[in-house]
Amino acid sequence: MSAARAGQLVRLAVFDLQHEWAITLCRIASVAAVLAPLLVLFGLHQGVIGTLLERMDRDPAMRAITPDVTGANRFDAGWFARMRARPDVAFAMPNTRAIAAQVDLLPASGTAAAPVRVSLLPTAPGDPVAGEPGDAGAPPLAEGLDQVSLSARAAEKLGVGPADTVVAAIERTRGGRIEPVALTLHVLSVVPPERFDGLAAFVTLPLLEAVQSYRDGFAVPALGWSGDGEAAATGGYPLFRLYARGIGDVDALARDLKRDGVSVATRAGEIAQAQALARNLTVILAMVAALGGTGYLVSLAADQWANAQRKRRELAVLGLVGYTRGWLVCYPLAQAAAVALAGGALAVLVFLGVAASIDAFFSQSIATGESACRLDAAQLAACVAATLLVSLLPAVATGLFYGRLEVSEELRDV
Repeated sequence: MSAARAGQLVRLAVFDLQHEWAITLCRIASVAAVLAPLLVLFGLHQGVIGTLLERMDRDPAMRAITPDVTGANRFDAGWFARMRARPDVAFAMPNTRAIAAQVDLLPASGTAAAPVRVSLLPTAPGDPVAGEPGDAGAPPLAEGLDQVSLSARAAEKLGVGPADTVVAAIERTRGGRIEPVALTLHVLSVVPPERFDGLAAFVTLPLLEAVQSYRDGFAVPALGWSGDGEAAATGGYPLFRLYARGIGDVDALARDLKRDGVSVATRAGEIAQAQALARNLTVILAMVAALGGTGYLVSLAADQWANAQRKRRELAVLGLVGYTRGWLVCYPLAQAAAVALAGGALAVLVFLGVAASIDAFFSQSIATGESACRLDAAQLAACVAATLLVSLLPAVATGLFYGRLEVSEELRDV
């Protein structure tokens, strides 16, 4: 078919729809009436469940893999190198004995009523607690031997914030004597509770090793702490801080560690429940979409067939004046496409309005950048394209009916 013939086909199809504008509006509304609720359901699935999974993925605690503190394993530099080389690992950090990392903190101003006992946790650039996954620009949580970051709970109990100073009280028992030391630490930042919920201070690994060495009775010349000589270089660590790249990587990573004899704890159960909920809702949504699509297809086929019976003589006249069978076959396709696109556009507008209303209703429950009902442009376009495809299926049968019309039979009673 030439471009001129195709243009003439489109113009005539649209003119016919305009001529029967009341029927056309009803057909467009029927398309929107089926598609708009499906878009809202799909949008709620993407918004509510998608936001839930995204929040879990952003939460470092959900991606954390915690070793058993009573384990007898030792993890050397080679083990950590292998872990960091895995694509499903976002962060791997050596950690010392848990009991050696307990210290009491006091604000340097002395305003706290009592010391706050916190756990010292080793950190390094790329720590998931410092920022969003893959956020290379997140500032480090600690530097050197005198700078730390505090968890929100610890900072609140101490009454301190960024740029304040705290004092760590550390003591050991050696030769029957208690030997306390004090370490002044500058607070770099406060970790928000959604990124870490506990009493902790994030420090560099050298500082954490220095605290452990001192408690083991050794000297730490860098901090001016005396003892029975310097500690030997650490060949292995009893614990680690390990984070998976995403919540979908937690289970497989934990299974590999357990297979190697490393007992770990994860939030895999909560992750599995959320993922199962997402899958189940997807199945339900697919069933509802299939039911709605089937009903729409049947009603559309009946409408187009009735329209074909009503206009068979008009189409026969077009065949009489020279329009080919191919042109007659494409005519209902053009009309079906025009109605589907118009109905799809109306459904998208309805969806956008409903989605905005839903987001406004749940505004107190969602954070900035989140949405309770959302579909991106590509997803909306895919839904409209699917509607167009479904609309063209019965139009093909109608077009073939037009193509088989015998002019003499249709015009015999004219």
